[in-house]
Amino acid sequence: MTQTWSPRRVAILGASGLTGAGLAHQLSLSDDYDEILLFDLKENVLQAHAIDMREAQIVAGRTRARLVVVPLDRAAEQEPVDLVVFAASLPETPDGTREAFLQGNLGVLDAVRPAIEALAGETGLVMIVTNPADVLATCLAHTSGIHPARIFGYCLNDSARFIAAISRELEVDPGRLDALVIGEHGDGQVLVWSGVTLDGAPLVLDAAQRARIDADARGWFRRWSDLRPGRSSGWTTPVGSARTIAQLAAGEPVPVAVWRRDGDGNDSHTTLLAVVRDGAAVPTPLDYLDDAERAAVDEASAALADKALRAAALTH
Repeated sequence: MTQTWSPRRVAILGASGLTGAGLAHQLSLSDDYDEILLFDLKENVLQAHAIDMREAQIVAGRTRARLVVVPLDRAAEQEPVDLVVFAASLPETPDGTREAFLQGNLGVLDAVRPAIEALAGETGLVMIVTNPADVLATCLAHTSGIHPARIFGYCLNDSARFIAAISRELEVDPGRLDALVIGEHGDGQVLVWSGVTLDGAPLVLDAAQRARIDADARGWFRRWSDLRPGRSSGWTTPVGSARTIAQLAAGEPVPVAVWRRDGDGNDSHTTLLAVVRDGAAVPTPLDYLDDAERAAVDEASAALADKALRAAALTH
């Protein structure tokens, strides 16, 4: 029997940072949540965030969600929650790569893994927001006692950047477009050309247009790094994470890095359209992909599995 997932209680680890605090703020303004537990080593910053958010709730007229600041070392004393969000991260460096972020953030993940396991309990789901979310989700599945299908990674930004690239190429409002990116976050992303629509109708793009859009979408990280902002995408990710949680709770498919075993036996968290069913994040059938896109997804799964294994070997 299929059960509806209702994440009334959410815990955010790394809630003083730009992404974690932004997500806490988004969730606090929704009536869908009863309690949001905030964890971070910077407890003074966290307390200040909580004061600010509570007052923002009053201004917005949305005071249902209760914000609770909890010391990280008391995570095991809390009642398990419906959703644990891992948003803690090392500071980004101007010339950093996703691989460098992986090594540093895997160390952060290992440090808080006991807290994640305690807060998730026997039934809670875990959403990885920290970059690279797909590889970190796979690593957590390998090292924790949490079932891999209860772990998923946030990956909506890639689809937003694909839509933005198409919008620039065609000079149309991005709100008229729909497009999807699956596979791996980064070099192995799979742009689902077969599913691009304009005003709800299929959109056919020629080879030259596809090449320019592909270069635009894949070049996002380098363009961002060249700006040397010293931060991650602190508005897009919180809004996208809140939307991802809401869509999964509503039973609507959304792209997330979900546990998958391909035909060659590679286990990894690969971004696919997924839903929450019976306490697990599960991919929907791949009938929205053409043959080339399915093959590219398998390649991405294999690459992610290899990256997770190599990262684990370097860390332990």
